[in-house]
Amino acid sequence: MKSKLITLLLCISLAVSFAACSNTSSQPEGTPQNDPGTEKTPAASDELPILGAGIYSASDNFNTYIGKGITSAAKGIFQTNIEDGQNDQSTQNNQIDTMLAKGAKVIAISVVDVTAAPTIIEKAKEAGNVPVIFFNKEITDESVMQSYDKVYFVGSTGVDYGASIQGEMIVDAWKKNPQFDKNGDGKIQMVYLMGDPGHTAAKPRADYVKKAITDAGIEIDLLAEDTGMWVTATAKDKMDAWISKYGDEIEFIVTANDAMAFGALASIQAAGFNTNGKDSDMYIPVIGIDALPEALDKIKSGEMIGSVLQDARSQGVAIVKIAQNLAAGKGPVEGLEYTLDEAKAVRIPYKAITADNINEAEETYAEN
Repeated sequence: MKSKLITLLLCISLAVSFAACSNTSSQPEGTPQNDPGTEKTPAASDELPILGAGIYSASDNFNTYIGKGITSAAKGIFQTNIEDGQNDQSTQNNQIDTMLAKGAKVIAISVVDVTAAPTIIEKAKEAGNVPVIFFNKEITDESVMQSYDKVYFVGSTGVDYGASIQGEMIVDAWKKNPQFDKNGDGKIQMVYLMGDPGHTAAKPRADYVKKAITDAGIEIDLLAEDTGMWVTATAKDKMDAWISKYGDEIEFIVTANDAMAFGALASIQAAGFNTNGKDSDMYIPVIGIDALPEALDKIKSGEMIGSVLQDARSQGVAIVKIAQNLAAGKGPVEGLEYTLDEAKAVRIPYKAITADNINEAEETYAEN
């Protein structure tokens, strides 16, 4: 009987030892013994917060550069991916829904259709009062901007959207270069490429550039005006028709952005103009707005006479800094060098860019 009891106790002891070895041998020494259902994953607090960001269309060169500015400024501060709204509001709405579903702490959007702003604001409210920063396309309806205490705008100085500076540059170039007045009548025979009529900057730019010229005492003979929709290819198509009709009668090509200036330039160069900069046998001065890197090259070569810098990098930095404050529950410009105007907007000034100060524009793209 005693020998059977001893045998049983030995079996139990071996079984316990084997079980203990089985529980520890599958994991390295020092590994915590967690329940399978509570295995540790990186905590949300260990990850960067999400900045949901989107542009209305990648076909707008300037919007793309703002996107790059946001991405650059957000490094180490936010997770972000710049969504392309493809110029379709329903597509952008879906992108915003996804951003919010992923837990975006702030939404920054260049909206496709400014009338969709109330819908976007409502989405942000329903997702937990997420702050919204609109950029590039300004929401000019004051009631919309005042409808939510966490909505702001980042853009360039308003009202004329840089067009007064553009007009002053045209006046200066006209006075310094009497050869631009080909027929000697003292008037500028001009063609003008307008932006997308649905964009808040389109009509003001068209109006203010002309006002600046006429205010300086120079008459305009507007040979043609139409929208190029901010797009190079569309602008080229328009310019093809105008250069075919007017040819060397055109004394100035003015465009509401650089992308359209590129289209106009491609068109007239195919017709033999501006092929050797200002030394060309046939020349028509071309001027845009944005001072994109591609435009700077053409200003250096003399193919364009200038552009108006709309500082994409500084706008991107402002968007990220404001978003960082809002995500932390602070005031939008608390501790920052920016100020808000009565429209709840931070505005980055425009600057005239010619061959004489082109380095000032080049510096703004150095980190993009």
